[in-house]
Amino acid sequence: MALIPQPVIDDVLARTDIVQVVQQYVSLKRAGTNHKGLCPFHSEKTPSFNVSAQKGIYKCFGCGAGGNVFGFLMGMEGWSFPEAVRQLAERHGIEIAEESDEEREDARKRRDAKKAYLQVMNLAQKFYETTLWGNGGRAARQYLDERGVDEETAKVFGLGYAPEGWQNLIDHLGTNDIPAGWVERAGLALQRRGTSGYYDRFRHRVIFPVVDIWGNTLAFGGRVLAGDDDGPKYMNSAETKFYVKGQHLYGLHAAKQAIQQAESAIVVEGNFDVVTLYAKGICNVVAPMGTAFTDQQASLLARYTRRVAVAFDGDSAGNKATLRCLPAFEQADIEARVVPLKEGEDPDSFVQSHGAEAFSALVDGAEDLVLWAFDQTLPRAENGDIHRNVEGAEAAAEILVHLKNPAVRTRYVQELSRRLAIEPRVLNEYIKRPRKLGEEIKRAVVAAHKPVKLEPAELGILTVLLDHPEWLGDFLTEEYDRLLNSEELSDFLHDAASHHAEAHGLEPARLLESVENQGFRETVQAALFERGYTPDRARQWF
Repeated sequence: MALIPQPVIDDVLARTDIVQVVQQYVSLKRAGTNHKGLCPFHSEKTPSFNVSAQKGIYKCFGCGAGGNVFGFLMGMEGWSFPEAVRQLAERHGIEIAEESDEEREDARKRRDAKKAYLQVMNLAQKFYETTLWGNGGRAARQYLDERGVDEETAKVFGLGYAPEGWQNLIDHLGTNDIPAGWVERAGLALQRRGTSGYYDRFRHRVIFPVVDIWGNTLAFGGRVLAGDDDGPKYMNSAETKFYVKGQHLYGLHAAKQAIQQAESAIVVEGNFDVVTLYAKGICNVVAPMGTAFTDQQASLLARYTRRVAVAFDGDSAGNKATLRCLPAFEQADIEARVVPLKEGEDPDSFVQSHGAEAFSALVDGAEDLVLWAFDQTLPRAENGDIHRNVEGAEAAAEILVHLKNPAVRTRYVQELSRRLAIEPRVLNEYIKRPRKLGEEIKRAVVAAHKPVKLEPAELGILTVLLDHPEWLGDFLTEEYDRLLNSEELSDFLHDAASHHAEAHGLEPARLLESVENQGFRETVQAALFERGYTPDRARQWF
């Protein structure tokens, strides 16, 4: 590819506002004559990333990254220098001469193909939107109104209506000299079997344009109207060379400013969830458009915030989809939480029934994603049999293996250790080498759940002291605990004495929470049910 002349590069720089470009990726706030935000090139809590519109440069005083708008796009998008220049030149209508006829032709074909694709999408979006607000869109408008979507919100998202009939869009685009074959290649038409004819992909559906952060319409989603059952409820236009659904988030173009202001985002499952929440004033919402949440989508979202609340549908499918988000969020260094929705609820139905304030309260009370994942995978394991605890350790290992930060993983390992009564050391080693340490984790679980056998005298002492904690001080002062063979019992009695001294009373059941050894916990539980000792008989043990 030919070198780009320096005057062209200078012209592109002169016409480009670096602040506007950076704001497509980073939440910026004015700081004097500059703008400031969290650096997109490294993880930080305090903003150290500065952008100067006057100088046309950016600089991070945390990691040292810096340069002009070309360097920024190269770092964010992975483009080469010529690619970054050409992308900005195209947006500003600046022609770049090519060195050879072949290169000139290749570049022209690429530009023309993308231009034609965006032209088809733009004309289709206008057709659908015009139809929605015309006489033929009355049923669709009524449906949107019933779903709580007002006209202002519908226009923010460019919503439309695909009318009944087989070739409405094809015929309309044909009047603009768009061949039906182009419409098919854009994913908006299908070819009739055994013929050379085409028909519209979307018919009698509410249309949701998929718009990128630059405002380009790239694809569409369509939903049948209420009461209709002709075909699938939701339908999306096909992927193309210019649109891969796993690389975009529905609603981000409308939500990015609200995300920047709130410094957090809400991720929901469906397009309607995004639109209806927006209509209720909750505007920092995006959706992955029916696909599993991808690394690219997480990376895209991380340009605007590092705090996310996942509000997928409250059913088993929604829970599974939430679990699958974890690796992508961890890869993008996003702090993720989970909004608790009940079975049968989704964000749309919840906000319609309970209102925006109630939904915002749910978001505020969202649970840490990893702890929520533990709750989903461990209930059958905690305090269960050995096999279930092994299963729990295996399931938790699949969760923890995605955590990159050692300090963060240590915190969760400690929580898992408490729940499964397995030493943190064993869990850490198992997470690193699950196949090699499978048998060791099983032995650890067996050991943790093996009841601790106490001698009859020791069991009697335990039972009496649980009934009469006021004797603990004398018992330990006289060092009777040195006569015990069980280290677990000695440690437990010292902990019990400490609790008794602090609280001026003792509730033995609360002590169980501090007993890490599951087997000894069961021994103490058994002793709590022993109530056959009178004070006279109890004194015989001393």
